Amino acid sequence: MGSIRHIALIPDGNRRWARAHGKSVADGHRAGIAAMTGALSTCFDSGAETASFWWSSPANLTRRDPEEVRKIVGVLAQWLHTDLPQLLAEYDANFVALGRWRDLCPELIGPIDNLTGKGGKRTIALLMAYDGRDEIRAAADALGGGGDSREAFERALWTGGLGPVDLLVRTGDSTHLSAAFMAWQASEARLYFAREMWPAITPARLAEIIAQAGGVERRYGA
Repeated sequence: MGSIRHIALIPDGNRRWARAHGKSVADGHRAGIAAMTGALSTCFDSGAETASFWWSSPANLTRRDPEEVRKIVGVLAQWLHTDLPQLLAEYDANFVALGRWRDLCPELIGPIDNLTGKGGKRTIALLMAYDGRDEIRAAADALGGGGDSREAFERALWTGGLGPVDLLVRTGDSTHLSAAFMAWQASEARLYFAREMWPAITPARLAEIIAQAGGVERRYGA
């Protein structure tokens, strides 16, 4: 059985969860980022070395109502000040933020820069204002093409330092990936599509998903 070292999360369904519970969209995003704290802890408690999560795509930030965008960014900013530092300390983890967040969410520059580059045995990766197609194009531009080898191209990717994704979990009862999410690193990932909306995913439920995926033998074409 293969070990699960890198878990990536697509936390879909915050708005639908809010509507189903008679709450505001802002409440849904607050519940979503609150659920992320327990989810990341569960990833590390399961033995993962890297836990990545997507919080928005460029399309989310440029096409949705500006007030909702303010909430999406605002609840993340609050989480960066409160829960994330505790997680980094508890799990001796490094933090990286990947995507076009510097351009599209400049208010996050200070909080994110204050948390990055501190080292650690594990890694929490935030994908913010992230689209995998932007990542691949940026790597190709940096190398002037495909590079000398597959390894050189991977090093040029934003996610190049994270290693391959072993398990990708998407919630929200949507059996698809969005915006080429980690297209390179997730090329061999186990995929799990949960019916629950993201705020309804408890640590126990995520632990169940991880355990189930860990019991699947990987053949990698052999």
